[in-house]
Order: sequence, then structure tokens, then C-alpha cells
Amino acid sequence: MREIHWAVLGTGVIANEMATALEKNGKKLYAVGNRTYEKAVKFGEKYGIKKVFTDFNEMFTDPEVDVIYITTPHNTHIQFMKKAIENGKHILVEKSITLNSEELDEALELAKEKGVIVAEAMTIFHMPIYRKLSEIVESGKLGPLKVIQMNFGSYKEYDMTNRFFNRNLAGGALLDIGVYALSFVRWFMTSQPTEMVSQVKLAPTGVD
Repeated sequence: MREIHWAVLGTGVIANEMATALEKNGKKLYAVGNRTYEKAVKFGEKYGIKKVFTDFNEMFTDPEVDVIYITTPHNTHIQFMKKAIENGKHILVEKSITLNSEELDEALELAKEKGVIVAEAMTIFHMPIYRKLSEIVESGKLGPLKVIQMNFGSYKEYDMTNRFFNRNLAGGALLDIGVYALSFVRWFMTSQPTEMVSQVKLAPTGVD
């Protein structure tokens, strides 16, 4: 049985972390693709990746690729997810997996039809400390859970030219980092909330 062949779409910080993590475990990415070919070549050379796609779209139809890790900006996820799923590829998608639940439902329905796995790269679900905390809460040792408080923040510079502050690129605190807080809270909830209240102070570009 051959090893699972991973391809990564994108060559940013997250893609580098993935390649580094695999190297530490004696593994390598099989292929890489990027909108800018030169960046893909540089990435491939850095991590000794066997295949660098001239056109990143080729990874969706490459029969040797088993799983695609999508690390591109949030607003591009759904189009790449659908293309990968339609070609029978399992996918791991950087958070936030989609911009809204409608996009996610569409992808999951297609994945069910094609028989492939769709997963979100939500790190907290794989951290031992959170799993242990979940076990303690579920054991009842702390009694019934009444209140959950979760704080989060970002140390990004207040630079309106940064992608983080660009509405067209799905910027904003909630999609970029707030998904961790929301995912944590939902993990420990025993039922779906029926009412939500929020406050926001928008940046000059209109993002939260």
C-alpha cells in the first residue's frame, strides 16, 4: 500500500507550516501548486517536493494526488473545494472553511455524492489540552455547564492595506481568528443556540 499523496494549494505561511510538520515526521508533500508558478518552484525546492504544477489547476485532475490541502484566502475556498471534490479528491481546507453555511452545505452535499472526505484545518480540535478539558466537562466532575466565556484577539498591525482588512478578500476578525473562539464554544455546547447577539466596531474598510 503506497503512501497517501498530499498536494498543497498555496505557498504562504500555513503551507510552509504543513511542509515543515511533515518533514519532522519523516514525510513530504507530493506536489505543490500556486497561482504564481515561480513561488511554487521555490517552495518545491525548499522542501524537496517531487512535483510542481505549472498550472495549479492540474492538481485537481492528477490521478496521483489523493488529498489536497487548500491554504488560499477564505473567499477562494469554495471554488477550489468544488473542483477538487468533483475530481474525487479528499480535501483539508484552511479555516475558515467557507464564507457561510450555504457554501459549506453545497460542498458537503457534493462530497457525499462523490464519496470523499472534507475536513477543516481547525487546530484546536487536535490539541491535547482541549480534548482533556472536553473529557473533564463530559465526566460531570465540574457539574452542569452554565456559562462559557471565550476571549480572543489579534496582534495584526492596524494596516488597512493588509488582506486582513480587505472585505473583497474575506478579511475581518471573525473569519480570520474568531472562528477559533466560536468553534471552542460550540464544542462544549450541548444544543444549538436559537438566539445570538453581537456588537462590532468596524474598521475604516468595513470589516469587523
